Amino acid sequence: MRFSLLATCALALLSFARADELQDEVDAAKQKFCSGIKITGPTQGQQFADPTQIQVTVERTPDAQAKVVNGVDIYSIAQGGSPKYIGTPWKGNYNLQTKATLTVDITKTNGVQLPSQFEFRVWVHNESGPDCTLMSQVFQAQSSQHTNAADEAMQNMDTNIDRGCFAVDVVKPELGEKVDPAKSVVQIKRDPAAHVEQYKKLDLYKVNLDSRQPEFVQTSWQGTEAAHEMFNVKAELKQKVTDSNVAYFYKLSGTTQHQESCEFYSHPFYFESGSSNNSTGAASPSGDAQSSGAQSSDSDAQSSA
Repeated sequence: MRFSLLATCALALLSFARADELQDEVDAAKQKFCSGIKITGPTQGQQFADPTQIQVTVERTPDAQAKVVNGVDIYSIAQGGSPKYIGTPWKGNYNLQTKATLTVDITKTNGVQLPSQFEFRVWVHNESGPDCTLMSQVFQAQSSQHTNAADEAMQNMDTNIDRGCFAVDVVKPELGEKVDPAKSVVQIKRDPAAHVEQYKKLDLYKVNLDSRQPEFVQTSWQGTEAAHEMFNVKAELKQKVTDSNVAYFYKLSGTTQHQESCEFYSHPFYFESGSSNNSTGAASPSGDAQSSGAQSSDSDAQSSA
């Protein structure tokens, strides 16, 4: 029985290690085959009055790898920042040399509601490597038949969504949760359609329940971490909990693939009274992470759906 338990634990550790190795291999392959490709249009917050004539521009630095643009997906983004895959309004096979501009009719896709904020996901196929997926910047589109209500809706769209600061949630601690200060774990969830590419810092704040004024407590983690779907950080509190009239929250800082700085906030929670933990460590995208101290010649070629 003891041997069986030890063997199970060893296999679990090997599985985690192998998963990390596979992720490293995937990241290295993407770096090799997908670097040097970028979407330069639509630009951030660009507005389109005709949803049948939206242009997406893909550029690349030429190398030895043959690349073909073979699909453009579209996502709508709700006011709360939740992206929703709608469909694929453009399919084809366009040999990408240095630059290609595709004209996309988003009304061909069932489920497109106008006006709204959208983003494209562009598929670039490599002849001898993994496919690349690139997210465009967020753009706005409205019906060609204008109304006062539609114009007002366009004016009131969220600029944070335009910047790409959406679809990342600090899901743990949960709202109102009581947390052991020596065992605090922060869990961050990222939607695959999010623009955030790297996490940079996790700061802890407290709020007096009477004054409602936030006060910085500590930097629970700092570094540069690739933003995967799940990211866990052990973030022990480094000071004793002495005030019962405060709530806490985390602020996560990160950057998008378009070099925008974003901030995301957890729900308010509480620390249980007790001693602090002064240990330090490092963060990881999988498992139980340890906390850190504070530590073309076809330029402008046209292809329409």
